[in-house]
Amino acid sequence: MKKNIIIKEEIKQKLNKGPLLIDGAMGTMLQKYGLGQGECSEGWNISHPQIVENIHREYIKAGVDIILTNTFGANRIKLNNFNKGEDTLKINKLAVNLAREAVKKERSKEKRIFIAGSVGPTGKILEPYGELKKDEVYKNYLEQILILEREGIDLVILETFYDLEEIKAALRAVKENTDLMVIASMTFDKNLKTIYGVDSKKAAKVLESEGADGVGANCGTGPDILYEVMKIMKKVSNTYLMVEPNAGIPEIVEGRVIYPISPEIMAMYAEKFVRLGMHLIGGCCGTTPLHIKIISDRIKNKFLKKN
Repeated sequence: MKKNIIIKEEIKQKLNKGPLLIDGAMGTMLQKYGLGQGECSEGWNISHPQIVENIHREYIKAGVDIILTNTFGANRIKLNNFNKGEDTLKINKLAVNLAREAVKKERSKEKRIFIAGSVGPTGKILEPYGELKKDEVYKNYLEQILILEREGIDLVILETFYDLEEIKAALRAVKENTDLMVIASMTFDKNLKTIYGVDSKKAAKVLESEGADGVGANCGTGPDILYEVMKIMKKVSNTYLMVEPNAGIPEIVEGRVIYPISPEIMAMYAEKFVRLGMHLIGGCCGTTPLHIKIISDRIKNKFLKKN
């Protein structure tokens, strides 16, 4: 636990000096390597570990400061949809080990790479509108988070949540049982609200009051919409801010899913996010190592040197 506090302070010190770059999409890259539609991407930690590790290495080479474990949907409730609930321990454990191996192989004396445990929603509807009980969802996240902590992650990123009650349960599981740094991020549509009607102002204020070390927005839409979301969060938040936009809204072209925003446009927005005051910048669906490389060049070589 003391180690977690030391790492948290190390991350905060770096964030206070300038923005840290997070990696891009894991799912998009797994699809590139053959992940089928409707297949459990986290299951590839078991079936295709070398591919998962190599994707991490691609992002590290692209210039990231933080890589996310391949555990976004690796909570037991979500894994049960693929009949993989009994593999919860194995999938999460392997995910951290693969990330650690990637960091080890790409290690640089000049740069520290942090490993963030990616934790996403169950995909179920919580009471009173659905059947999933709040204490059940809390236990679900507690199980995953304790595995990730035991395997040695440096921080937790709760991402792509749309139900404020669900992300609060996940946040409590982290805060009440670990000393890990935790960033809480929700996904917003073009109306600047989640599909449950939660606006970005309320999300930021509630999550900060619940103890999140940082708040933010990811997925859902492209950087233009999330820029508006983060302008609102910036006005009401006193903590670290994270943004991970998609590379635009996906389109179907000749039977293939295409994300229309180029690496250059994503890099342009990354600079805008830095100027807005974002502390953590990454990419979600459709974002590749090429996107991240050009973003890294823009915000680290151009922007940070200039300022």
